[in-house]
Amino acid sequence: MQTEKTADLTQYLASIIENSDDAIITKNLDGIIQTWNRGATHLFGYSAAEAIGQPILMLIPSDRRNEEDEIMARLRRGERIQQFETIRRRKDGSEVPISLTISPVRNACGEVIGASKIAHDITAQIEAAERQRLLLAEMRHRVGNCFAVAGSLISVTARGVETSKELAREMRCRLMALSAAHRLAVVDPSGATTSPTSLEQLLGSVVKPLAAAQRVELKIDKICIAPEALTSLAMILYELATNAAKYGAFSQHDGALDVRARRVADRLVIEWNETCEIEPVDARKTGFGTQMCQDVARSSLGGTIKRDFRPTGMRAVIDLELARLEA
Repeated sequence: MQTEKTADLTQYLASIIENSDDAIITKNLDGIIQTWNRGATHLFGYSAAEAIGQPILMLIPSDRRNEEDEIMARLRRGERIQQFETIRRRKDGSEVPISLTISPVRNACGEVIGASKIAHDITAQIEAAERQRLLLAEMRHRVGNCFAVAGSLISVTARGVETSKELAREMRCRLMALSAAHRLAVVDPSGATTSPTSLEQLLGSVVKPLAAAQRVELKIDKICIAPEALTSLAMILYELATNAAKYGAFSQHDGALDVRARRVADRLVIEWNETCEIEPVDARKTGFGTQMCQDVARSSLGGTIKRDFRPTGMRAVIDLELARLEA
């Protein structure tokens, strides 16, 4: 009876291991794989027949081989290693970030004869942490931008008014216009349907609230922006416009902005030309906002942003994939 219970328990535990979503692998002290469950096949791509009898080093990138020596030394001392984050290599050569728990395997005499490894794929957690880091960085940048733009708007608006009441009225109007532009430039997260936004509408909503007496001329081909591209494109245009308000065309009373947007084969080319006096700028140096826009243009809109700084103003050329933009 006792033997039957032991056999049932062994079978039960073996079933748990075999059907675990995590990779569960055992190896001997020579680093040779002894057992391999379905989770390991799913994570690393090797079948049990391919993996058992092979060295564990086949999963370890060459620049991390030293980890295995340290792990084996600790196991021989009977230590358990918990939540060790590292990188391992799949059958197809790609690398995957994992969290490892490693325990010594002992024989009936208590001697360490091998190790069991439980590997958990942490790709999703790493990607989520990176998204959170970028979101926080963008929030800090946008909050800083809000204060800088407000300060610049006050300075520029004050030049054209005579009383504090006029200044308050003008600033209120412009800040409300900026708020309206922001609502137009961000897709409703509830998924509510709205009428398509044209490129001319988007540009006007972002640019015009930031201009006071400055001349603004827009010559835009008729294009409706796809909802999934709206926020990305608005982010790029808003960054250019707020930079103009902080230290470009919109920061100077006699500044001017000309924007041309046209179809060129399967591309949309937006030419942004500011006329103003600017200090010499090293175009190779990019702040967070500029780098963020370049990344968004490349990853979300299949394009590039190039800037050229001259004593008479700044010119930017935004070259985007039309298929990703057009509704």
